[in-house]
Amino acid sequence: MTEIALRSVNKHFGALHVINNVDLTVHDREFVVFLGQSGCGKTTTLRAIAGLETVDSGDILIGGEKVQDRRPEARDVAFVFQSFALYPHLTVYENMAFPLRAVGQRRDEVDRTVRRVADVLQIGNLLARRPSALSGGDLQRVAIGRALVRNPKAMLMDEPIGSLDAKLREEMRVELKRLHVEQGSTTIYVTHDQIEAMALADRIVVMHEGRLQQVGTPEQVYAEPANLFVAQFVGSPVMNVANVVIAEGQARLAGAAQGFGFPSALLDQLPPNAPLTMGIRPEALDISLSAVPGAMALEAHLIEPLGSHDIVDMRVGDGVLRARTRSGLVPGPGTPIWLSADPARAHFFHIETGQSLGAHL
Repeated sequence: MTEIALRSVNKHFGALHVINNVDLTVHDREFVVFLGQSGCGKTTTLRAIAGLETVDSGDILIGGEKVQDRRPEARDVAFVFQSFALYPHLTVYENMAFPLRAVGQRRDEVDRTVRRVADVLQIGNLLARRPSALSGGDLQRVAIGRALVRNPKAMLMDEPIGSLDAKLREEMRVELKRLHVEQGSTTIYVTHDQIEAMALADRIVVMHEGRLQQVGTPEQVYAEPANLFVAQFVGSPVMNVANVVIAEGQARLAGAAQGFGFPSALLDQLPPNAPLTMGIRPEALDISLSAVPGAMALEAHLIEPLGSHDIVDMRVGDGVLRARTRSGLVPGPGTPIWLSADPARAHFFHIETGQSLGAHL
């Protein structure tokens, strides 16, 4: 079994606490994605696991053995970088064979391994080519293949498809998921792209300022955000956020004469007459073109047509709410609409700390 564990790991760059007391266990054969903004510590954490960065304190365990004091080559992990880092003067076959030849494997074993991995990655017909003759997607497959030939304990990937165009990124997401299912390796993948994280991960680790904000399945991170940062970082368009006060059976928005009428079973879990932050996703808002009892009477402000659906903006009090609707539902700006919200998908957060209050139906 290849389990990777971090125990109270800390790392500083001068005064910057880039890995802040991180505790995490990645289970055998699990695909875990580190998700966060640039500078949040996700790549440094990955490099610390690989041995490319030292840590100031804490333990890193791979397969149950402490490795924080071992050199990278003694940890038996493979690292795939965002840059392909292939040898331009070598063929695809020679690039993939290089790590096996470096440790003295027999020629027949090298040949058998390279061809097997090339077939898995569907690049068997490219083995005689040099990197300059390959597309971006094929270059990334070769880089991944060079890591896989060693049959490492774990695969570490640092934004491996970040430099590809949108179509290739989509294709490579499918390939990476297929590869993980077939190979069954323990994998940690770093990205700032929440779509990649949702599509690939068994579990997502959301990081911010060196700290773990939430660890959970894609469904948990999306539907049950632990705090306001996670709520707004995961999801596109981002979650609507507004300050509200619970009074008279409503969540009344700041600066607005109206509010959302929610069931008492939800509102009774919240402190009355206290300012809170409410979050609700655009797809949890419902727009009607005719009057609906209990709905807020508003006007459409902006409409963003996206083909399969529209995003409709409405001014409410001091802010703007965005709703996702079927394409063409709202004919244009200024259209009178009635807005209601699904109470089962409303989230409430402490206005100062941003932590979820855990109120739900």
